[in-house]
Amino acid sequence: MMANFMKPLRRPAARAGALKRAGVLLAGLLLAGEASAACRLSLSQPLVDYGLLRSDGQSASQAVSMGKRTVRLNVVCPGATVIALRFDGTPANAEGYRFGRQDYFNLTLQHPLLDGKPVELAQLYNHAERGGALRPGQVLVVLAGGLPATGRTFSAQVQVDTWLSSAAIAVRDKTTLEGNGRFELVPGG
Repeated sequence: MMANFMKPLRRPAARAGALKRAGVLLAGLLLAGEASAACRLSLSQPLVDYGLLRSDGQSASQAVSMGKRTVRLNVVCPGATVIALRFDGTPANAEGYRFGRQDYFNLTLQHPLLDGKPVELAQLYNHAERGGALRPGQVLVVLAGGLPATGRTFSAQVQVDTWLSSAAIAVRDKTTLEGNGRFELVPGG
């Protein structure tokens, strides 16, 4: 099961001599794909929009946080199954995914629930590494009592934390920056 979370866009300059600004947009559409066990994966909102930003003259060597945004991720399966998730996006570094040409965003799953009960998240192949950070190339699995847990419904808040270089904000024309990828349910956990 896949959900396309963020999709790129570019826009031309609004007018000559415009203030330095960057419109930042994380956009996406939910796509339903085939999944084993016919589980359904969805997000509460398909668009995360950071709006219009203005340069404040920060040093080009300093990263600027765009703030954190939250969407809800839900997985519904017809029968009890081990829930394991990954995010398929272009890696920017070991911790996050590419946003624009040189910037990045991080994803963290928070407040995970399996069948309405709080659970832990861990890396699929290293249960000792607990936490909800969804890093490039890694899979998170739902744990209860330290072991992979089965359930029919899973939900979590997805925190999107986006970082831009000051150079990305200091543009002369209106520019839409983008990131993309999709959540995937990993069969069999």
